[in-house]
Amino acid sequence: LQGQPPALFKPQLVRLLGTAQLTLLHAVLALKAAFGEALFTAQDEALLLRRLTLAAQHPALPTPTHLFHLHCLLSFPENWPLGPEGEEAAPLLLRPQLCQGLLPSLLHDPMSLLARLYLLCLLCMEDKEEEEKGQVPSPRQYLEELLAGLRQRAALAGSPQALATLCFQASYLVAHCLAGQPAVLTPLIQGLAQLYRARPVLAPHFVDLLDRVGPELGEPLRVALRQEVVSRPGRDEALRWHLQIVAKVADGDAQSATLSFLQAAAAHCTGWDLQQALLRVCRALLRAGGGGGLADLLQALVRQLEDPDGRDHARLYYILLAHLARPKLGVALGPSLAAPALASSLVAENQGFVASLMVQEAPAPMRLSVGPRGVKGPLPVLQLQVEPLEPVYSLELRFRVEGQLYAPMEAVHLPCLCPGRPARPLLLPLQPRRPAPAWLDVHALYTTPAGLTCHAHLPPLFVNFSNLFLPFPQPLEGAGPGFFEELWDSCLPKGAESRVWCPLGLQGLEALVSCHLEPFVVASQPPTSYHVAIRLPPDSKLLLRLEAAQTDGVPVALRTDDWAVLPLAGDYLRGLSATV
Repeated sequence: LQGQPPALFKPQLVRLLGTAQLTLLHAVLALKAAFGEALFTAQDEALLLRRLTLAAQHPALPTPTHLFHLHCLLSFPENWPLGPEGEEAAPLLLRPQLCQGLLPSLLHDPMSLLARLYLLCLLCMEDKEEEEKGQVPSPRQYLEELLAGLRQRAALAGSPQALATLCFQASYLVAHCLAGQPAVLTPLIQGLAQLYRARPVLAPHFVDLLDRVGPELGEPLRVALRQEVVSRPGRDEALRWHLQIVAKVADGDAQSATLSFLQAAAAHCTGWDLQQALLRVCRALLRAGGGGGLADLLQALVRQLEDPDGRDHARLYYILLAHLARPKLGVALGPSLAAPALASSLVAENQGFVASLMVQEAPAPMRLSVGPRGVKGPLPVLQLQVEPLEPVYSLELRFRVEGQLYAPMEAVHLPCLCPGRPARPLLLPLQPRRPAPAWLDVHALYTTPAGLTCHAHLPPLFVNFSNLFLPFPQPLEGAGPGFFEELWDSCLPKGAESRVWCPLGLQGLEALVSCHLEPFVVASQPPTSYHVAIRLPPDSKLLLRLEAAQTDGVPVALRTDDWAVLPLAGDYLRGLSATV
């Protein structure tokens, strides 16, 4: 569009500015971004902005349309933008009086509320501490009231989890957009501390928020939450949540108050889960430097805890505190990417103990393909070729077919696979419930050299129609023609009969039979006539007469006792010449 003159679009602009179709509105915004003031005057810009604002607050429009108009407002291509290109900011002409209907409310659904809240945060960034004339509050005051309402709903006992999630999403959005405004962050921190005081059960949400926000909100919120927790008695019914918060906010500051809380709480940690939570707090204090009070607490836990695993943890932490300086404590207890996975309950979570107990999803460690047919037996057997890409141990391959075509298949096990070492073919018995090709879904479960248990999805394998072929027992010498005629006559009248033209290619009929049908020939007069009998599990048969071959092909007479086999057999015969 930028290569076209702006005058080309000017006659249509008046009609396009009044459109209600989203596609045309999107085209108008694209024209404005391409040409700017060369096509759109200041009056056009103000009109388009006003139409977007009014449409975004229309009550009859669905939520996706509302969100689209809000996105257009946030990304509005102004004629003279002040910020860098691509930055989302409220347009200069979008004043608080114009977007009163776009302010978020507790009655909005979560998606609309968060989108409107983002616009409100952008307006607060431009608020210069001057309230608008009249009774309309400033954007910052409205924001504080909205966040207070969200916290009040989340603080209600038994309130839905979705309300708490929305409250913390809104808090994160405000902290992300207004990180440089203490006037907004201070009441936000105080409100969150009051919310924790009302509902300690929301501790996992606080931990997640602390992981995501920057230091502008994170550090003051840590201090506020620590003060809330240590001021509580140790026998509080919400002790497990207090311990979870303390493990997150523990540091070198105010350790005396934290240790006093832990010493009071230790007497009430009678369950295994509370004891483990208490030990996680001790571990966090160890990483922060420890101290004499922590050593006394660990000694008391060694004597007090009934669970041997908890006693061993406390004893290990005491030994580390007594023998390692503060810098080495941080190294010993910090994360280690090279640490092996050990099978001991004393190993900390960061050393891979938890990961070693979980089945992890991983890329496929091997390639699997269908090999040539060469196994004889009462059932068709699929021969699989394995090409390992990395060392694996205790491999289990599971196969599944959608629908009811095949009976469930047993898993295939291999003790070890290593790249560079030849792997023997895998044999997978098939039990078709009707003779038809199918796709096999393949799932691998194995152990890595690091001791981790992993699972992977391999590309599906295709079972061809010819993979189901089984030979009839060989008749006595000289009895082949009679045996074939008996089978031929037995197919009718129950079965079906057809004739197919089979192209031969360059090598003739004898080469075609030798490559594909030789195990199933019961009578022949080479090189012009072959009688083929194929058994198809579970209880069908396919008979072929290949006679009177010509230079470019051979007519094939087919009989079967299962009419559903005919189209599959025809496709198979017509495709043979391409593989000779």
